[in-house]
Order: sequence, then C-alpha cells, then structure tokens
Amino acid sequence: MFVVELIYKADLKEIDTRMRAHMTFLNKHYAEGRFLISGRKIPRDGGIIVALGKSRDEIEGIMRE
Repeated sequence: MFVVELIYKADLKEIDTRMRAHMTFLNKHYAEGRFLISGRKIPRDGGIIVALGKSRDEIEGIMRE
C-alpha cells in the first residue's frame, strides 16, 4: 500500500481545465482496484491517493500517466 501526495505546480485555473481527464484517470484505477481512496487537500494545493501496488516503480508508473 502506498500513500501518494500530489502537489499542484500550476495555477488552479489550469488544474481545473484538466479535472475531467484527472477524474477519468482516477475512475480507471478505482475500477481496476488500484486506488482505495483519494481526495483534495485543504488548502487546495494538491491531493492524496492511497494506492495498492506490488512496488514503488509500479505506482510511479501509474502516476506518470
């Protein structure tokens, strides 16, 4: 099990324009059983994902998507 912390490096306007694609990404990995829970951080400067994987390399590969 891995805890992934996402930190936004772009303006929220740009983040929001990519949110639909991000939700597709999340839903794909929930459906495949890789993600257990996720959510935004407060303040809204990133998020957290709890993921299942065999190795850190596997999870890092998913995050590169």
